[in-house]
Amino acid sequence: MSALQPLSRLVAALLREDERRCLLGEDVRSGGMLGLSRVAAQDEQLRARVLGSPLTASAHVAHAGGLALAGLRPIVLLPSSTALLEALAALRELGRLRWRSGEQRAVPALFVAPNGPGFGVGGEAAESVEATLAAVPGVELWCAGRAEDLCAYLRSAADFSGAEARPAQVGPRVLLLPRSVVVRDLLVDVDLDQALPRSVTALVREGDRATVFAWGEALAPALAAAQACAALDPAIEVKVVDLGRLAPLDEELLVEHASATGKIVIAHAGPRRGGLGAELAALFADRCILHLDAPIVRVTGELEPALVAGHEELRASPSASAIAAAINHVVHY
Repeated sequence: MSALQPLSRLVAALLREDERRCLLGEDVRSGGMLGLSRVAAQDEQLRARVLGSPLTASAHVAHAGGLALAGLRPIVLLPSSTALLEALAALRELGRLRWRSGEQRAVPALFVAPNGPGFGVGGEAAESVEATLAAVPGVELWCAGRAEDLCAYLRSAADFSGAEARPAQVGPRVLLLPRSVVVRDLLVDVDLDQALPRSVTALVREGDRATVFAWGEALAPALAAAQACAALDPAIEVKVVDLGRLAPLDEELLVEHASATGKIVIAHAGPRRGGLGAELAALFADRCILHLDAPIVRVTGELEPALVAGHEELRASPSASAIAAAINHVVHY
């Protein structure tokens, strides 16, 4: 069983728990692209809050913004993260509303979208657009990395408690679900009541020889690479940090982990040029330069995701072997 079934049950549970929550999206009344709204749409008590929206992504964002300002908690299920590129102007307006209202109005809207390669379709359906979304002011950007964490990410991302008391700190939130992760088999039972038991950015593997920063579909190969390096040489224990929240970055925590080893590898899907990994590398160059013992190495996919055919799609993500080679490079530099 993949994570899609428990995610669908969780979406319905979130609506039952808070009457202010509602679902928006193109096909949500028939289950949505990934079936995430299927359980809610089949529940007669919830169906009135499952709202089919116009086909344009900008209409989804504008509609959600209006509902959030009216006191509701909209959850928008999008067919792809690239839809938010079409709605970028509307998303920017939502992100700015807190400041334009003199920090008097919160915008507790959640946008959920699949991102990156994994469905074997190629083209736009394999794009990783987090670098663009992370640059939108006032928008929180989250990205899950492991199948067993997807439900906890969704529950935590949908929690806007305190929005009325702290409107200046609550803006729109985007949760990216990596396509290669949502179709992965779940190997553990998932507790739908469990939120993230940690901060969104967190250490997921201990180590003292190097630090790998990864997120989304790159997290699994990063962990596999760290384990492979330790298996070949027990002296090479590699720390792995799951960014989780891509905007705003938890800079102090990231700098602390980077400085601890002085040897840094950044792994992510999507383009190397202009990717979020470049922003991280700049942060570490600015803040950790006196602690670095090797060049900062970025590992991405072999090809530009937007140009990848379906059968080559997985080449748009970094492989465990490529990350392991980067780890060995910085460790032995």
